[in-house]
Amino acid sequence: MKTINLQVDATSSRHVKNPKTTAQTLQRVLMKVVSMAYVMFKYICNHSFEGVTNGSQCMNKFRKVNLKYLRERAATLQKYGQSINQFYQFMPLQSDKWSPFAAIISQGQLPQVAVSIDADSGHKARVNVPSRTYADFVKAWGLQRGDQLTFVTVQKRNGEYEVNYARIVLNPRNADGSGAPMTTEIVDSQGEFPCSNWKNRLNFLSFEFDTDHFNFVLGRGGDVVAAGIIVSRKDRSGDWFRSNCQLVLNEAGFGDDLCSLMQAVDSSYAVNEIDIESELYLNNAGTNGTGSTDDVTPSGGSGGVTPGAPAYDNYASINGTSQSIAGGSVNATAPVTSVTVSGSNLGDVTFTAKVDGTGDAISPTSHDAEGASFTGLNVEAGHSLVVYHGGTVWFTITAQAPGGVSND
Repeated sequence: MKTINLQVDATSSRHVKNPKTTAQTLQRVLMKVVSMAYVMFKYICNHSFEGVTNGSQCMNKFRKVNLKYLRERAATLQKYGQSINQFYQFMPLQSDKWSPFAAIISQGQLPQVAVSIDADSGHKARVNVPSRTYADFVKAWGLQRGDQLTFVTVQKRNGEYEVNYARIVLNPRNADGSGAPMTTEIVDSQGEFPCSNWKNRLNFLSFEFDTDHFNFVLGRGGDVVAAGIIVSRKDRSGDWFRSNCQLVLNEAGFGDDLCSLMQAVDSSYAVNEIDIESELYLNNAGTNGTGSTDDVTPSGGSGGVTPGAPAYDNYASINGTSQSIAGGSVNATAPVTSVTVSGSNLGDVTFTAKVDGTGDAISPTSHDAEGASFTGLNVEAGHSLVVYHGGTVWFTITAQAPGGVSND
């Protein structure tokens, strides 16, 4: 079986000569998995890391800790002789699907609430409780009145993976030592939540108590394939604290519709490169023709690229962040100040951009065979930037105010 060496230290990573080796392709696969997972969890993960500024810094933290986890996990499997084919679920670079994995979705100093997934109960998420009283539940997990519990699941429904959230703010009027049963403090005798506070978002399809645990399913249902709970707390000074949360997986719930990491790497090895932000990982090619002879030149024909013909990547860097443009439109936080497009054999292609698709054309500030960059832009919320290649509309960027709301 092919072996992929993932033990990359700081010295060796500066001397990688071939940007298309199997190890480099694996790096791209992992970066795609992490980047697409962030897109799916952005609703909470753009502010879920304690002590990290909301927005882009949280995004960078998410990518850093999860890429580190994936590398170390794969290296550990190999170290102990286990097959990397069993390493969770991934998709090739050319796929537009996203792949659930045991992502780290929050970090902080608050106590954790452990979650498991009970296949015997119909693939539902599960939390153990020592008894059915509110006091024991709070004590078991180190919680206190006013804490927010955010429930997170990835559920497989009709062959698709959906991310769902729900949250409960523990009633600040209830003493932490309340001996009342949880069925009255959290769920009443009719199975409903007696939560009048507007901060609660009770997106539960089911919430079922048993003697020593409760099960839950969110949203529109489906088998739970990944789950976690984030605890949040606000102190008197207004600072927010979080708990650590790494999603647990129900590997049986995936079925056979996603491929292994090895298969993803193998099927991605010879495809045209996709530019995914990778911490300058690719800036290690040899000089003066010292690159590896293993480089693969894409061939012509079905799915291939004829040497010399322009080839456009499906990702663009917008405000320094790599985003998919395959769908022809993308949202970005205002103001949009820079856009970089890339590919190969693009030296003779004419690139232009227009704000809202009208007015004077904007020319690239730099342009070569590998792409073009537009810098010094100032596209405000409520407006868009249309990017053209060869006089044809390529994709549109809609600028949105922080939080995703456009301002006219």
